[in-house]
Amino acid sequence: MSNALAPALAKGVSFAALLPKLGAISDGGKPLTVRVEDRARPYLDHVVDGWTDGPPTSVVAFVLSGKDPKDHKWRRFTLAKVAPWTYELGVFPTGYNNAQDPLAPGVPPSSSRHG
Repeated sequence: MSNALAPALAKGVSFAALLPKLGAISDGGKPLTVRVEDRARPYLDHVVDGWTDGPPTSVVAFVLSGKDPKDHKWRRFTLAKVAPWTYELGVFPTGYNNAQDPLAPGVPPSSSRHG
């Protein structure tokens, strides 16, 4: 399913604008549901600046870099598969001073959470 998500990802759009695009994707005729973690809600105005695939042993499909439109800070976001046809947008709320740090290796948010 992450192959179907990749074409919907776009630089220069806010996460608030990206979420409906992701929710419009379907797999086998079943629509995709995209939820937002509570701690990610304050950062939906951030603009997508880049992304990379999530770790292969993780539920994280993508790690995304989001630029704060009011500051020169970036945050690391994740798009994680939490159930069949269901993904969740998470965030590591600590701001970074450049666009590359949020895509650097490390433990992405949401990957170690147990449901």
